[in-house]
Amino acid sequence: MTCSAAYVDADTVSNFFCREEGYNADTTPSENAVNRYIEKGASRINIALMATGMCSCTFNAYAADYLQELNMIAAAIMMFCPDCSRNLKDEERQYWSEWLNGQLELLRSGKLELCSGATAIDYPSVGWAAQSVTDWNHARIIVNARART
Repeated sequence: MTCSAAYVDADTVSNFFCREEGYNADTTPSENAVNRYIEKGASRINIALMATGMCSCTFNAYAADYLQELNMIAAAIMMFCPDCSRNLKDEERQYWSEWLNGQLELLRSGKLELCSGATAIDYPSVGWAAQSVTDWNHARIIVNARART
């Protein structure tokens, strides 16, 4: 996955936030305008993914839905459509903006991991801990530890 594309299309955003029947030139923003909002929203997401190196991995199955949700919310925060049936009010924009910023921070900090086979930063793991089950192995652990320092 490269971080250069949007995760939703204009029809999805328009159907969800404007009219169920899709585009209507009289009541919804143009498709080009919606696509600009989507691209701007996707750039915020892609920057967060780049911060932790997730642009070059294969995403988990759930990641596509999550990224679509983030992209849709990011577009909706910026989109202004006075005649839309689901136009966000100022307090809703504030709420969703804070929610989106929180999600992007989780991605930037590595607390959310979207790559398949990877674990998030809070996953407990220790790669250097060696266990001793015999006296000889205990001695080898001590020698190896001294050699590393």
